[in-house]
Amino acid sequence: MESTNHQFKSIDEFNVVSDVFSQAITGELIGMSNFASLSGTIDDPHEKMEAVEHADSERQHAEGFLAYANKIGLNVKINLNGEYWGRVRKVFLKYSEKNDFIACLIIQEVMLEAYAIAMYSDVGKALKGGPSKLFISIADEEKEHMDHSTEILREELEKNPPEFLKKFEEIHYDCMTILAEFSATSKCESSCGVCQGDCLKLSLDHIDLDVTTMRGNALALYAKAMDNIGIPGEKSIQWIANLPA
Repeated sequence: MESTNHQFKSIDEFNVVSDVFSQAITGELIGMSNFASLSGTIDDPHEKMEAVEHADSERQHAEGFLAYANKIGLNVKINLNGEYWGRVRKVFLKYSEKNDFIACLIIQEVMLEAYAIAMYSDVGKALKGGPSKLFISIADEEKEHMDHSTEILREELEKNPPEFLKKFEEIHYDCMTILAEFSATSKCESSCGVCQGDCLKLSLDHIDLDVTTMRGNALALYAKAMDNIGIPGEKSIQWIANLPA
């Protein structure tokens, strides 16, 4: 195990990086679970195998984060039933239990991936050395998941635009409301169940980050993803504007 004395300037920085890794690992395990559930909604054997492959990819990401956290002696906490991650998982299961493949795809490969890609990229730019390379490399891999979903969802939109937009809007408020609360600029009202000390959002300055910028980047990528699918800008802008700040 590498000594934390050589890695961090202060205990505050150590705690923030520990919480960042904890959130990333927990999020990847939620993604793994979601992709595993998603495979059960798919009839096409090739798409089913791809969902299982993506689940394994998320597992590998979680293992990569966990291995590096252990290597440098971080204090990691994993909680799949935490305030935000647990609610995201419940929303996903609501749709997977209906065998709604498109809804599951929207949640996992558009909404969650937008947050993962943007926030991993921001963390990767803020950290140095091995942690930086790790977060950026995983962000790049997550982009492939989002790109994979775009063509499928674009085709689904073209089949019946009003029905697709209605479905997307419903899922947006079901899932993105949780992610917006997770990334709100104010301190969480209660513990998220993953951070171990003070609310991570109020401590990001110890690694030269701030939640306002990270949230903005995540929502901007989400808006771009919706644009790539073909969702009219007047709708996507309004949906995002209505999210909790």
